[in-house]
Amino acid sequence: METLNEIDRLQSSGFGRPLPRHGLLLLHWFSHEYVTFNNDSEMVTVRNPKKKAFGFHRFIDNQLLPDQGFPFYEVGNLKAPGSENLPDSVIQNHTENNDDSNIDRIIISLQSDRVLDRIYVTQQHHHRGAFDPQRTYRISKGLISIIRKLELDELLEQTGYFLPCPPSIDTLNEMRQLQSSGFGIPRPRHGLPLLHWFAHEYVKFNKKGEMVTVRSPKKKAFGFHRFFDNIEEHDGQCNQLLPDQDLPYYEVGNLNAPGSDKLPHYVSENHTGHNNDSNIDRIIISLQSDLVLDRIYVTQHDHHRGAFDPQHTYRISKGLISIIRNQDLDELLEETGYS
Repeated sequence: METLNEIDRLQSSGFGRPLPRHGLLLLHWFSHEYVTFNNDSEMVTVRNPKKKAFGFHRFIDNQLLPDQGFPFYEVGNLKAPGSENLPDSVIQNHTENNDDSNIDRIIISLQSDRVLDRIYVTQQHHHRGAFDPQRTYRISKGLISIIRKLELDELLEQTGYFLPCPPSIDTLNEMRQLQSSGFGIPRPRHGLPLLHWFAHEYVKFNKKGEMVTVRSPKKKAFGFHRFFDNIEEHDGQCNQLLPDQDLPYYEVGNLNAPGSDKLPHYVSENHTGHNNDSNIDRIIISLQSDLVLDRIYVTQHDHHRGAFDPQHTYRISKGLISIIRNQDLDELLEETGYS
């Protein structure tokens, strides 16, 4: 589970935004009004959540969070008894309908009646009727300290609350998730052969466990080139695809790009040269330095929109890359149902 330590990490997580979600408003109230630091630098609550003020109630975990041996309490359900005492800034956008205005929660664990152990944020998944483990994050005490120094407007501005994008992006950690995402399938799509080449030939792990590229994408080998995200609005919809990371993005996979002819034959063998599905898949990476990878995404081109499809864009975990590195191409294609 990712720990959010800084505002930019909170922003890129997508938690609590955009309107009408209330998670960022709730987190600001929680940081300013519900917790404080004692003389031992411990974070403590100003009221015991057992008293159920502000809608706090026990959270009985179903393997969403690690078991630390401490009780969990949640807050944020705007229909819970006591939630009407939350400030207007938190509840003002609640519509009473089954929409995004009431999906955000804060979950805390307590070492004692008031001393905090851990803080988590999460969101309800409408279709599953449960909290979404892919949208659950631990909040560091350092981030709480940062938020305590911000006015509400500053927090909302820095996290992009009023922007309608980018959408939340699922992270694929296992083969079954890659298969169910539909990325790169069926034939003649080339995304899975491209991903196999990327995992086996273009990246490796250094002694620090960092994933590094064997060649800088700045050199434009294999068709790599800079990816500049479009954050303009069109027809009322924002086209931004990926989170702002202040790191450069590079893409590969366009079989018409200069240098793509150096990709292995098994990647390009089904390319027809026409405007069909044989050239819609891409890998996009962000770099911490010339060679050290930050994040990996896969996406596909939408012919009709003339842009990448945010609904079919996924983050690829380093763990999944490690799994693919242990597979032959035939094994990868068989496990993902490529035909």
